[in-house]
Amino acid sequence: MGRTYREQTIKLLFGTATHCAYPGCATKLIFKDRELFTPTAQIAHIRSEKENGPRHDPGYDGKKINDFENLILLCGQHHPPVDQHESAYTTEELLEWKHQQSQQGERQVADAELAAIERKLNKETPITSDAVLRGPIASLDQSERLRQAEDRLVENPLEAAVLFDEVATSLEHSPFIHHASIIRSRQCAALEKGEDYLEAAKLRVDLGWRSYFAADPFAVGQHLEKTNQYVQHLTPDTGRAVQGLSYAAAFGYQRQIAIDDLAAAFDQMQPPDQGALHLAVVLAEESITWRRKDLIVSRVDALSALAATTGSDEAGLTTKARIFMCLAESNDDWAALVRDARLVYSPSVAAWIHARYARHLTLIGKVDESIQRWQDAIDGAVAAHLNDSAADWLYALRSTRMLYWINNGDPNDLHRLAQALRAAGNGSVLPEPYPLAERAASRMLDRKWPDALQCLHQQLKHAVVSASLAAEITTHERFGDLFVATEKWHDAPKHYMYSARTNKLQKLAKAWPDEALNFREVAGEAPHWERRAAYEFAAIAGKSFPQEIARNWAESASEEVASSPATNSPLSTWMPAFKAFAACADEATVGVAENFLDLTEGYFRRNAGTHWRTDEPLVKALAKISQNHESLKNRVLRMLCDAIVVGYEVGQQVLSECEEALREDPATVQTQLSGAASEGNINAAISLIIAGCDSAPAFGLAREKLEQYTQPLEILPGVMNFEVGQEDAAILITVLDELGRQEFVDAMLARMLEVGDIDSNRASAIEAIRIVGPTLASDARAALFETLLEFSRSPSGSVASMSYGDDPFSRFKVTVGELPLGPIAVRAAGKVAHASYQYEVIQRLALTLLPSASNSACRALTLMFRGLPDDELIADVEMLAAHPNPWPRCFAAVAWSRNPSKWPGLGERLAADKDPGVRLALARTLGNGPERESVIRLLRQDYRRDIQRLVE
Repeated sequence: MGRTYREQTIKLLFGTATHCAYPGCATKLIFKDRELFTPTAQIAHIRSEKENGPRHDPGYDGKKINDFENLILLCGQHHPPVDQHESAYTTEELLEWKHQQSQQGERQVADAELAAIERKLNKETPITSDAVLRGPIASLDQSERLRQAEDRLVENPLEAAVLFDEVATSLEHSPFIHHASIIRSRQCAALEKGEDYLEAAKLRVDLGWRSYFAADPFAVGQHLEKTNQYVQHLTPDTGRAVQGLSYAAAFGYQRQIAIDDLAAAFDQMQPPDQGALHLAVVLAEESITWRRKDLIVSRVDALSALAATTGSDEAGLTTKARIFMCLAESNDDWAALVRDARLVYSPSVAAWIHARYARHLTLIGKVDESIQRWQDAIDGAVAAHLNDSAADWLYALRSTRMLYWINNGDPNDLHRLAQALRAAGNGSVLPEPYPLAERAASRMLDRKWPDALQCLHQQLKHAVVSASLAAEITTHERFGDLFVATEKWHDAPKHYMYSARTNKLQKLAKAWPDEALNFREVAGEAPHWERRAAYEFAAIAGKSFPQEIARNWAESASEEVASSPATNSPLSTWMPAFKAFAACADEATVGVAENFLDLTEGYFRRNAGTHWRTDEPLVKALAKISQNHESLKNRVLRMLCDAIVVGYEVGQQVLSECEEALREDPATVQTQLSGAASEGNINAAISLIIAGCDSAPAFGLAREKLEQYTQPLEILPGVMNFEVGQEDAAILITVLDELGRQEFVDAMLARMLEVGDIDSNRASAIEAIRIVGPTLASDARAALFETLLEFSRSPSGSVASMSYGDDPFSRFKVTVGELPLGPIAVRAAGKVAHASYQYEVIQRLALTLLPSASNSACRALTLMFRGLPDDELIADVEMLAAHPNPWPRCFAAVAWSRNPSKWPGLGERLAADKDPGVRLALARTLGNGPERESVIRLLRQDYRRDIQRLVE
């Protein structure tokens, strides 16, 4: 294999010489003709690196063999004799030639000259077709040596090991270098057979590291397995070398090995230990990959010391740069490394440094500087013919612009340019051992989860280390997909957060299993897209946070809302943080809650009929603050009254979620909302009724609604009207006289029976009957009960439907969900019932419907049971507690709480129910008493903080 000389060395050689160093020879070093540069010089070594080479000096530092001080430039005529006649040309004489040549004159080597020189001097020796046909061993004339090695393996394995070493060394100095590992493995076997375990272990460690960097952990494992068989024969330093390799290979391959274990293995190593430098590179790059900069910061001195031991050749400087890049990122100190990039390192490594710096700048929000650095890296990669890296960094530049919403040009232009570069040739600062993304995707499709995890580990590290930002983001998304598919729920959120896949985070939050979610708040220095995604996730999954974590999220979100501009910009975290606070406001301290109220005090004092995006989360937050902070209730109630007046949708939300707050302070509700109710605000009027206030301001609106809903129902063929407001109207109707209430119920019965109308309108009419029906006189209630009972037994289906798009390939689907009219009518009948025989009849009907009922039907039937008087219950509560649907089990929990002595042991079963809704229903109605103590103890251990709070 041809030697490789650093760019700086070539510049010094050709920048201080114009012609051959042989005294009196004027042959020029560079021949230029027809605008083409042709290097004619040959590099000669004053001291050879080989023991049998010309002028070999065992005392000379081997790391300096290919440095400027040990090299001279000769023409093609004078180079051969200098190498072939060592006695005629001494070291001292060549050093004098070197001195004279360096005086020939300094000049600036043009970039075009430098590129031409590098192409010639650093070009590997090609593999000839004859060598391919004969094979590596035969072409190097090593066949006999290999045969003799195999012949001596049994009788004299140590002699065989020497011969194997000679064959492997020959391969390593040829274009067939990759074949050498096979011979080295046989050399190991010979050493082990000859019981030279120490040398065998050292060689296996070396081979193991080669396999590691070739992304072949299986091969590493084979070498480690061999060394473990004679580990007792190893010296402490070799034992540490084996252990370091073992942990490096296990991380990412064995899930139980954490990065802290890798750091502990590094701490055990001593600087002279074999593989210490390799392990330093691995730890530094894995720490950056997995965002554990603390592991680097605490080991800066050790890593820096190892980086200083690298050679001055291309490989040594590249290794040094890899460690220094990790140190710079962990300390946010890139100045020196970037400044020296072009002076110390090769063009490819300099481009790599710029790319890693660009990635760092992207992550910390310095987008303008980041874009410039990406461009520097791309230019450098193109100049160094690293087309694959240039393409990766073009995609990284594209991702940066998209993440920061910079729309100065068509982003697809960068994609097209990247594809053109890939088509023009390959070349990368860190070549992939094999197509990592394709292999990872294949393993996931085949459900080979351990292999998929390993491939994704390799892919993520490669993407981060090579600064392939787009690939890094995609790999994090694939990690999230993998953990969701394998139900490793707690590992998925952070990866979706890193990849800014908010849609997948929201889907995961909605599907979160019944267990605590220990997802910590994000750091303030995290990129904006990660913080946005994290707050969006917390807004939905916050109910699963334990108390301490929820409290921290509430404080963090409150601070984010206070410090971020209230804008709809996709770069802002303000709105996601607002929603996250609403999800965790029940754990906010009094101080945090007061600060939030200070920020939002005037949000609902605006023009009526307007809608803000903060309306829904703000009401949720106010409801939780009111429930948990007595001192803030009046202040919250005034804000809720403002919300009721400002808009219909937000007012409806207040009525739905804050009914208890309205009932607790009717005086404030009366003062705040009477005027709005008199002016026709329906939510204000309903609030007065719910709070038990003087309902006179609602009379006028109630009469308007009665007139509206008692008009003849008109059904037009092909036209479907979606009615809203019938239940609101029913609440208002309750303040009218009995004649008005009866008239409204009759109109709703007509709508319930109208098969030409859609199910949603008919279901809404039944709900309106359930609200007004119990206020009728006894005879009217009895007749209404019979009508509802008859309809419940054989509900007439609607001929019209709001569902559309049943074809799975339909792009547009419209549905209002399932509306089981029969069970909904059962619930209404149970509410209208007022005699024991009626309660019995409706319960028996409900029990016949339950076994085959859908979820919606189970809900309606359960709510019917819930509304019955305690002494009228005939249903088997034990049977309901064993129902597969959680709704009947919720009622069983309520029934047990009312009379725990009647069903001993049932409370404990329900307290351990797999559905949190059942446990919540139990906690809400539990009460106190000695027969409830065991259930209270169980519920206090529940991870749901709303359940814990209720049982306190």
